[in-house]
Amino acid sequence: MREPTNGPGHEDVALLVDWENLKFSLMQRNRRPNVTALREAAERFGRVAYARAYADWMDPVQAGDPASLYTAGLEPVYVLTRRYTTAEGDVRIQNSVDVKLAVDCVEASHLYPNIGTFVIASGDHSFFHVVMLLRARGKRVVVIGVSWATSAQLVQQADVVLYYDLDVEPDVERAAAAPAKEPAPVAKIEPRLAAAAARALELAQAKGPVSAEPREIADVLGHIIAIVEDFRRDGRDLPLSLVGQELQKRMPQADFQRLARGRAGDFARALHESGLVKMVNADFTDWLYLPTERAEAIERPRNTGPEPGRYDYGRFNYNDLSEEQRHRVIVAIHDERYRPGVGWLTFNRIVETLKPVVRREETDVKNLVNSMISWGVLKVGETKVGHAPETGAQYEYKTFELDLQNPEVRRALHLE
Repeated sequence: MREPTNGPGHEDVALLVDWENLKFSLMQRNRRPNVTALREAAERFGRVAYARAYADWMDPVQAGDPASLYTAGLEPVYVLTRRYTTAEGDVRIQNSVDVKLAVDCVEASHLYPNIGTFVIASGDHSFFHVVMLLRARGKRVVVIGVSWATSAQLVQQADVVLYYDLDVEPDVERAAAAPAKEPAPVAKIEPRLAAAAARALELAQAKGPVSAEPREIADVLGHIIAIVEDFRRDGRDLPLSLVGQELQKRMPQADFQRLARGRAGDFARALHESGLVKMVNADFTDWLYLPTERAEAIERPRNTGPEPGRYDYGRFNYNDLSEEQRHRVIVAIHDERYRPGVGWLTFNRIVETLKPVVRREETDVKNLVNSMISWGVLKVGETKVGHAPETGAQYEYKTFELDLQNPEVRRALHLE
């Protein structure tokens, strides 16, 4: 990947990490953040002169993290946490990381004019406004999130988007298992791709002169097709506005500037007309899909509702159970998952399963389940689509499963 360097006097970088967001997003896939890899990713854009990580360090799950972060060159910043219970009995934990991080960004942009690039490690959509503010002040903004939990609204506003699991610290096993891609033949272009390249060049030239050969345009279109395939294979939505950022990772910078910058819409439209990708407008935004995807898969709802709340460590939680009780809880969840007629586990089904096991009120059991997610005993599974019985409207909900790589789960289920 080739990133442009900052201009004179703007060679330094600020790295600001929403530690809780990054850490718990990675825990969903049994991974942990690597601070060295984060710093190296930030150093691609210049010298890291300002580096901070934000979290509630009183939370037992991350109480031991500040010393390691400080050693790795990130200043730990404590953020006050507020705990409350919703009308439905869900325990919610609200902190001010987004506010504190945003304030520090604004302050740093005033105090340190040498900082030209702000690297924000978070997938939280609430940073949307500070990203827009920094860009309006002439700063470049890089967002680092995880591919399965980064807000599309956030990445569409960033100058560069890096996915932790794909660009910062790729999954070695996944990369090794991926089939090797054959290089495209040099002498011949597939007829539909050639037609799409000619159409793309026509659309681009209608807006101004373009210094490019059809074969060069075909190469760019090939990159776009590969981007769509990569995103949709992983089940990720791909807004058209993100295509340009992804092209920058795959093309030499000079070629991107000459051939592709500002032309993603024309190129995607040409590919759509040629049947090589499918472009759909929804929620006032263009989205790209594989040409073979069915309409019902494309038109699914995009709002998945609130995530299960973080747990309140001051209330009843997984850490309060004895080893024997923990094992009973794990076995009960496992038995419920494989009971005849049960295809998957929802948050509420797990709560109902554990009520008779721990003999606590529902609010406590919900907090227990949230703590098991935070501790990595449970992990987020597939997203399912349901229909409201009253209206028939579609909605999405998450499923959960025991993490069979977790040592305590393995001991309880006698897997080792």
